[in-house]
Order: sequence, then C-alpha cells, then structure tokens
Amino acid sequence: MNGERARILVVDDEESIRSFLQRVLQEAGYDVATAANGQEALNKITESGASVVCLDIKMPGISGMEVLRQIMANWPQTCVIMATAVADAQTAVDAMKLGAYDYITKPFNRDNVLLTIKRAIEKRNLLLENERHRSELEKRVGEQTERLQQQFVELVETLAREQRLIYRLAYSQRGGKELLSRLPKELQEPLSSVEEYSEALIRILRRGIVKPSRASRDSSKGSRG
Repeated sequence: MNGERARILVVDDEESIRSFLQRVLQEAGYDVATAANGQEALNKITESGASVVCLDIKMPGISGMEVLRQIMANWPQTCVIMATAVADAQTAVDAMKLGAYDYITKPFNRDNVLLTIKRAIEKRNLLLENERHRSELEKRVGEQTERLQQQFVELVETLAREQRLIYRLAYSQRGGKELLSRLPKELQEPLSSVEEYSEALIRILRRGIVKPSRASRDSSKGSRG
C-alpha cells in the first residue's frame, strides 16, 4: 500500500497556480492531475480517485468549502489540503474543523508545499493501514466465533447422545432410576432432540447463575456449623 505512487489532485481556478503546483509535485515524483473548478475536481475524484487534494478555498461555482464537504462525505480517506491567501487563514482553520488535513498559504513556498503533501500522504497511509488491520481483525474474530459456535454445537450433540444413553441404561438396570435422580431435573426425562437438550442446559445454567439451590445453601450452612 505504501508502495503505491501517490496521486495528487490540484484544484484552483488560476491556471498559473495549477501549473506551478503541478510542476513542483511532478518533479518530486508524484502523479499529478489538475482541475479548474469544484465540479471538475469532483468528477476527477469519482473517475480516478486521489490520495491528496490540494484545494483552493475561493473558486467560482462550487466553493472549495463545499467540495471539501463532499470529499469528506464520499471519500473520507482522501487527505485535503486547503490553499488560501494569508488574509483567509481563519477560513482555512474552519476548513480543518470540517475535516481538511492542513492548509498552505499563497504565495506558495515550494519546500512547505512538499512537506505538507508528504505528511498528508503519511497520514493517509496510516489510516489505510489501520483500516486494513481492523478489517483483518474483524475477519479473524468472525472466523474464531464461527469455529467456537461449531464446537459448541458438536459438544451439545455429544452430550445429548450421552444423556439418551444414560436414560436407556438407567431403565434397563436395577437402581437405574436412582442414578437419574442425581441428575438435574431437566435431564431426568428423555430428550428427543439436540434442541431440547440445548434448552435444558440453558435452563440449568440460568438457574445456577440466578441463585444457588436450596440443598446447596443448606449444605453450606451445615459446613459452617
């Protein structure tokens, strides 16, 4: 992912500024596209995507702030750097509150532009890497949950078979009923299906969680006495 060549989209209604930024960024090794207005910018992002958008705040037609809102809503992993005159610095700060990564002021300083672009790409790569890790973790958790559910089903099926076997043996031997009486009451009757056995286990577990049996309380009192 980090090895991909970053695609930068420069959006400005002034051709001289677009040409300057395109030349500076291409010399630095970036894949650069340009757009002269907000609608063209949105069209190009839709068609080809962009790692970073260098976006002028004041443009005719769709404003830079509106373009920023649409990018944040539809392509939240794209880093947006606002371009503005010094006098509009507060507007750039407001843009950052809407999700812009940073801003650069006109007239542009070449080194500052490149440093800001570099940091924006690093942030984007980090976001993408975190998203990849999250997706992989969710996948592993889902797979593990599925395995545990299957193991639980197999365990219940085994226990259900054992319960049916115990019930048959108990009624085929002397004293067998006494053996059944030692089991929880939910298991003292024949259970015809795995579902019935599973429901019986749940009732047993719930009863144990809610409160101990009376016999257990009496036994506990006796041991303290």
